[in-house]
Amino acid sequence: MILPGESLRPDPSPDPSTERTSFMRRLAVPAAVLFMAASASGAFAQTTRLDAVYSVHLTGIPIGQGAVILDLNESGFAAAGTAKFTGLVRMISKGEGTSTVRGAFTQNRVTSSVYATQSNSSERKEKIDIVVENGFAKEFSVLPPPPDLDRNRVPITQDARTNVVDPLSAGLMLVSAPGDVLNPQSCNRTLPIFDARFRYDVVLSYLRTETAPKKTDGYQGPVLVCQARYVPVAGHRTDRQQVQQLANNKELFVWLAPVSDTRVLVPIKVSISTPIGTMVVEATRFRATPR
Repeated sequence: MILPGESLRPDPSPDPSTERTSFMRRLAVPAAVLFMAASASGAFAQTTRLDAVYSVHLTGIPIGQGAVILDLNESGFAAAGTAKFTGLVRMISKGEGTSTVRGAFTQNRVTSSVYATQSNSSERKEKIDIVVENGFAKEFSVLPPPPDLDRNRVPITQDARTNVVDPLSAGLMLVSAPGDVLNPQSCNRTLPIFDARFRYDVVLSYLRTETAPKKTDGYQGPVLVCQARYVPVAGHRTDRQQVQQLANNKELFVWLAPVSDTRVLVPIKVSISTPIGTMVVEATRFRATPR
C-alpha cells in the first residue's frame, strides 16, 4: 500500500532485500488497521497472518509482481495487496494497483465484505468500491465509468448481485474443519464473483495433489491442483469474442495451499493460457505465522 506522499516509483538501483522489506511494511499497516476494525465487535481470537509475494510471467518472461498481507481468524479477515508491472512491460506501459478488503465468515463462506481497489496505468486511472452484505452486493461503483458501459451488455440484475463475493475475498476458500483442508473435495466449488463491472462464476474441480515447489519461501507442503472454468453471467458484452474464448478455455488451473492453523485455502499459483502464451502467477513467498 502506498502511503500519502510516497513515490510510486522505486529508486533507480534499489537493493532487492530492502525494497521487499519496505514493500511489505507498507502493506502491513493497512491490513492491521482493517483487521482491528473487522474484529471490534467481538472477542479477539488468535489471528494468523499470511505474508505472500507473487511473480507474474508470460511465456517465461517476468512482467509483474504483487504482494498480499492477510490477517484472519474464525470470525473474519482483512487483507491489503499491491501489484505492478515490471521489466520490459513497464517500459511500454506503467501500471500499478492497490486493493484492500475486510470481511466476515459465516459457516464455510465469506458472506460480507468491504472491498476497494485503485489502479493507475498509462491509459487510465480507476477506482472500484464494493460493499457486500449477507452475500448481496448492496453498493458498488466504478469511477470513472467505462465509456461503453451500456453497449451490448448483459444487464446486471438484482439476482446477479445475490450470493456473490468480491474478487479478493474469492481467493479465501474455507473448509469445514482445519484437519480436512487438503481433502480433494475442497477443490470442488463454484466461486460467484462480482467485481462491479462483471458477474461471473469460476468453477473449480479437483485435478490432482502435488508438492509446492521448493523455490516457494515459507511453504513446501502438499497443494491441491484444480482445473478452473470461467462462466460469464452478467455485465459482459455479447459482441466480444474474447468472452466466449475465455469461457471455452480449458487451460485454466489454480493451485491451492493451506494457511497453517486455519481452515482456509489460498491460491499459491495460477496458470492461464492466452493467445500469446501462458501466463503464470506464482508465489515466491507464502509464509503464515500465528499472531
